[in-house]
Formats: sequence, C-alpha cells, structure tokens
Amino acid sequence: MNLRLIFLFLLIPAFQCLATTASKSPNIIVFLADDQGWSGTSVLMDKNRSDSKSDFYQTPNLERLAEQSMRFSQAYSPHPNYSSTRMSIQTGKSPVRLGTTDIYDVNPGTPGFIEPFYNNFYLNKPLIMHLPIIGLPEEEVTIGEFIKKHRPDYTTAHFGKWHMGPKNPTIHGYDVHDGPTTNREGGSQIPDPKQIYGITDRFVDFIKKQAAADKPFFLQISHYAVHTRIIAKPDTIEKYEGINPGTNHTNTGYAAMTENLDESLGVLLKTLHELNLTDDTYLIYTSDNGGEIGPGSTPTNNTPLRKGKTHTWEGGIRVPLFVRGPRIKADSQCDTPVNGSDFFATFADLLGIEETLPAKMDGGSLAGLLKNAGKGKVDRPTEDFVWYYPHYRDFKGVFPQAAIRSGNYKLRKEYDTDKLLLFDLSKDIGESNDLSSSHPELTKKVHQKLEDYLALVDAKIPTKNPEYDPAKDRGGQQIIFGGRALPGSGSGGEPGGAGQRRGRPGAGSN
Repeated sequence: MNLRLIFLFLLIPAFQCLATTASKSPNIIVFLADDQGWSGTSVLMDKNRSDSKSDFYQTPNLERLAEQSMRFSQAYSPHPNYSSTRMSIQTGKSPVRLGTTDIYDVNPGTPGFIEPFYNNFYLNKPLIMHLPIIGLPEEEVTIGEFIKKHRPDYTTAHFGKWHMGPKNPTIHGYDVHDGPTTNREGGSQIPDPKQIYGITDRFVDFIKKQAAADKPFFLQISHYAVHTRIIAKPDTIEKYEGINPGTNHTNTGYAAMTENLDESLGVLLKTLHELNLTDDTYLIYTSDNGGEIGPGSTPTNNTPLRKGKTHTWEGGIRVPLFVRGPRIKADSQCDTPVNGSDFFATFADLLGIEETLPAKMDGGSLAGLLKNAGKGKVDRPTEDFVWYYPHYRDFKGVFPQAAIRSGNYKLRKEYDTDKLLLFDLSKDIGESNDLSSSHPELTKKVHQKLEDYLALVDAKIPTKNPEYDPAKDRGGQQIIFGGRALPGSGSGGEPGGAGQRRGRPGAGSN
C-alpha cells in the first residue's frame, strides 16, 4: 500500500465522524439573559483583557460553558433596548428596518399601554419622535416559522419573556410557549424570584419529552433576570453580603440575582448531559442589551465600556456571547464583530436549510466562524452595524441617537444637537477619544454610510418641535409606574434606600 493510500485510509474515520455529525438533526437552544452586560459575568469576554469580567459576580456554570465554547469578544445586540433586540433576533432584520426602535407598549394603541412612559418620554420634547410599531408584525417570518416550514420534524418552543407584542407566539411559529408575556411576569417573588426556577422547570420538562420522543427541537429560553427590579434568593443575597465587594461591582442583590440566573444554566447543562444530548445540540448564550445604569439607582456598570442599556455607547450594545456545539472548538475566541441579527441565518445553516432566506435581512451566517476556530468573515446583506434609538429616557441621560460601526470605527450621532463623535474601537474600547475633529473626512464618510442606511430602510427621523416648552418638560418629574417610583426619576436620589443599595428586592426601570 503506497503512502497516499495509507494517508487516505487514516482519514476515513475523521470523514465518517464529520458526516455522522452533519447527518444528524441537531437541536438549537438560545439562552437569552435580560440586561446582562459584557462584563457582567465571571468569565473573561476577551481573554486579552483582565477587565472584561466582573470583579464580584460569580457565574460558575457559565465558566464551565465557556471552557466548552467559542466566545465572541465583539458580540453586539441589535439594539440597546430589549423588545427591539428580541424582534431582531427572531427576524434577522435590524430594529430600525422593522420599525421597532422602542418598547412597543409606549404606543397608545397597544394593549398594556404604559401611559407614564408615553407622557414623560414623548410629550413636549425638543424633538418630535415617531412611535414604534405595536410589536412583531404578523407578516414578518420568524426563525420559528422558518424552521417549521422547512424542517417540519422540529418542535419549536419559547419559555419566559416574549415581550414582542400582544400576539400569541403560536402565530409566530412556536409550538410550545408561555404566551405573549411582558416584563410584568418577571416580578415574581420568593420562592421563584424572576421566574428563574419556574422557567427552568418548564424547559427541562420540554427537553425530556423531546428526548423521549427522539424529536429534534429549537428552543429559546428568555429569562427575566437580570432585569431590575432586583429580586433574588435570600440565602444567595446573604452569601454576597459576606463577601468583599469589587471595585466595579458592589450590589449584593444584583450579584445574587446574577448567580441565581447562572443556576438555571447549570440545570440546562446537566439536563443535556444526562440525556446524552450535549454532542447533538448547539447552545447559544447571550443577552438582549447591556447592563442597566442610573443615574439615581445604578445596580451595575459596564466597565470598561461606556454607559449602558438604552445608550448606543458600547456599554449599551456589546454583550456576552458563547456558542457550544458540534465541531466548534472548545475554549476558543472569535474577535470578528457579530450581531444578534446574525442568528437567523446562522441557525438556518446549522440545520442544513438550503431554501432562500426571507428578503431584506440584515444578518449573515456565523457558521463559517463557528467551524473555522473563529477565523474568517461574515457575508451580510448589510455590511455595517447600525443602532438607531430616536427616543428619550431622561432619567438615564438618553436622548435621540444613532450609531454605526464600520470596520474598527464607530460613529455616534446625537439628534438634539446634530453632534457627531468618532471612535477607533481597536484602540479605544471605552470610547474616550473622539476623533471627529482630527479626522473630519473619515467622520463625513462614516456619517454618510449611516445616513444612507437610514434612508434605505425608511427610518423615521426626529424633527424639531416648534411648540416645545422647557418649563413643561416632564422628563425631570418622578415617574410612578405600577404603584412605585422608577429609580432615577424625579429628584435623582436613590429611592430604594439602604435595602436597594444592599440589593434587597426593590424597584427597577425599563
């Protein structure tokens, strides 16, 4: 036997292994945390940065998952606020393309309309803003619908926070679900804080039934944690009260809530192992936006990133992302920028669906990165990432804004003043060195890219309000919602008092 034949003979087992893996029907699980920042876990999001993890929170199960996964050091949410990101993940389209640039229940036509938010954030403001559409449009094709159409052998499920409109998830392609849930269900108290353990019980029961029936599945687990209000198990809070706080993270209740969320992930890992599903399952762990920040009540921060949730600064949009599954190199790191809008095309690839994807998608498939140790590039219909948040959140210091990442450069536009800021993220992850004055031509070029994309998707641009009266602007008033004052509204104090600072269950904000 010549050397060439010997070499081919030795390769046969490897080819057989790949073919066997590829021929199976893999499961896909998306584990979506709520408001968990890039540095909000005990796992380095960038192995080259010691400050890319928390100095207080403990997430041992995520540490274990990270050792078995590819981590993405430059993963982004499609939007700095939760509902918009969730709809983008479902459709592969940017929130501005969908018209979902704010939480849908500020729209007066929505069941469950949140009148205090509408009054404070939309009435009598310097700019006139368009209201977001009422939830996920029925005509949009979701990943659940796409899988059901092209892989009818799959069962689709969604447990936890839906918050994508009042329509039942069944019409959006989900066989099993908790209904059109919103934020409210996440206010559950002890013994099931944030519904962490109820959601866990439901997804474990679902996975066991699918395994018993030998049926593949697509499952999204959407937790309410670590969204404020802060609610956690008393014994976990007590644990953190006995630990010296960090420099960046100090809130004991928030640390406890983070660990309680991590317990759910631990149950998921254990369940997949016990049912021999680990090798046949792609598991994606991520968050819908960055961590919650104040002023007034700041349960966490996103150091070394700037700002947080509802901001288009890095702290509001850069998030954790880990992917484990067949042929993905364990404990690897991908430094290519990726976006939650990429998930739709990625899942279609991982399931071997060759049919044409829905039109006008913004995301592209990450399958090449996953199978090539994080190397390569993503082929997207839309090359750059755009974030568009043309709304006010006065008590968070948020005003109508947009941002675009083009290569290593990121440009922010502030609509109140038409101010442009330019940053080189390869050298300035904290966005502290504005290059717009020293690089005017580059600033103009990147700004034009932003303008071109917004025009392409028919973005509704804020306009000056000629009747604006600063004396009647309600942004500085205290917002009473659900019988409680939202932190940071009104006087800017810390309404939770000592209990809030120490992490006892208290009020939160959107």
